[in-house]
Amino acid sequence: MSEEWSRWYRGRLVVGPFTPFEPGELAVLEQETGAPLPASYRSFLEAAGGASLSYTVRLPACEAEPLQSFDELHRLGRDGSGEYGHGTLLGEYRRCKEWRLGDDVRPSGLLPIARNGGGDTLFLDLDPAACGRLHAFVHGIAWPGRLRQGVLTEVSDDFDSYLDDLFVTREAAEDVWADVAGSEVDDPWRLTVEAWLDREVAGWRADPWAAAL
Repeated sequence: MSEEWSRWYRGRLVVGPFTPFEPGELAVLEQETGAPLPASYRSFLEAAGGASLSYTVRLPACEAEPLQSFDELHRLGRDGSGEYGHGTLLGEYRRCKEWRLGDDVRPSGLLPIARNGGGDTLFLDLDPAACGRLHAFVHGIAWPGRLRQGVLTEVSDDFDSYLDDLFVTREAAEDVWADVAGSEVDDPWRLTVEAWLDREVAGWRADPWAAAL
């Protein structure tokens, strides 16, 4: 496993750990799903298939909660125990066959590629006619002001378009900065976070929470 902990891909920061891209594992996944991975997503796995992509995307179909994050990336191949377990693409694909996304909707032909801490899931459409579109399922929560029913909605035309649509909210920027603000000014991860925020959040250094750089 690589000791590298971050990479840039199409201008987005991907956090590791990173595992080598194994063509044999890709063949196993494609054989079981019965479809090749779309080119844009395969390119991402080859270059930067890490563990986390901490960004937000807007889902207009989720009117009560349109801003969603799918920051936990699933990995190609086996887990640390040598199994297709939790967080692996093949393991998540096998498990999702039993899911229900609403009363009668099953994720047929959809490959789970990421989730968030609430179990909301980002899917890649493997139907050749769909050209690699991305969909998301967001769970409903019976709380005032929250999404009351689960929603399955289209997100982007393909994985590259999804990356282009991502952004960082100021609230997320403040949370990440709070974790590194006390470290040494030349700490490698702090420098990476500063570069990330410089790209993504205009004028963040003037915000009160970032004033003591």
